[in-house]
Amino acid sequence: MLGNCSQFIEACAAHDVFFVQNGGATDRADRFHLAGVAYCLRSCRDQKRSKRQAFFTGALALFITLVGSTKLPAYLLSTLERPYAVEDLSSLPDCDAVVLLGGSHGFSNYGVNSIEFSGATDRIITAAELVRLKKGEALVIGGGEYSSSGQTGLHGQLIAEWLESWKPFDSPIHVLGYSSNTKDEADQTKVLAEKNGWKKIILVTSANHMRRAEALFKKTGLEVVSVGSDFEGLSSLEADFRIYSIVPGSGGFAKLSYYLHEQVGWLYYKLRGWI
Repeated sequence: MLGNCSQFIEACAAHDVFFVQNGGATDRADRFHLAGVAYCLRSCRDQKRSKRQAFFTGALALFITLVGSTKLPAYLLSTLERPYAVEDLSSLPDCDAVVLLGGSHGFSNYGVNSIEFSGATDRIITAAELVRLKKGEALVIGGGEYSSSGQTGLHGQLIAEWLESWKPFDSPIHVLGYSSNTKDEADQTKVLAEKNGWKKIILVTSANHMRRAEALFKKTGLEVVSVGSDFEGLSSLEADFRIYSIVPGSGGFAKLSYYLHEQVGWLYYKLRGWI
């Protein structure tokens, strides 16, 4: 572009162009030179802008490909999950209670027992199996509350009623009150543990969330045995490659959001002095 501008200006000067009359005097090509320089600078600016746009577009395409078409997000998420993978639940020590954290389901008028299960339903299955194996004398269920179509209640109560109707075990079930976050669940569990004389619990939640949850519960003074579930990162890493994986999908972006959520959550809890 600079070469073309120089040629353009030199060509105009060589023709000794007259283009402006001013009080009887004629300005020569020097003014045309100025116009040419201005045009050249504007063209260079446009060229730089085009390069920036091309760079941004290429970087965005690379980001979408890495996140949506590769196992990079799964690898990142697996770094949070791997420390809490337990292959043999029967090998775990006996504890006073199994604590199931919320976040595994929502409310629905159309679901079984008004439950709308999510991808974290593994938590419920894992906790129920631990109690069935007599690894805990009681099951504690946390979570928030729902409000829909004029109905309100605790998410944990929905699971308690469902398990009581299926009867996979005969151990008592305790439902915590409304919890807005994991710290609320830890604080309420501490009160319940003091009331029942519990010292040692098995904590069940999604493996990618366990580092933060474990730190919170340990700070209450309870002895914690951590059992992860919902291994989205590890299971994705183990899955065989499929040709359609070259087309970016939303799964990678979901895993990346889980990973970033936990990293930001850990920092926030640290700054608040909760862990």
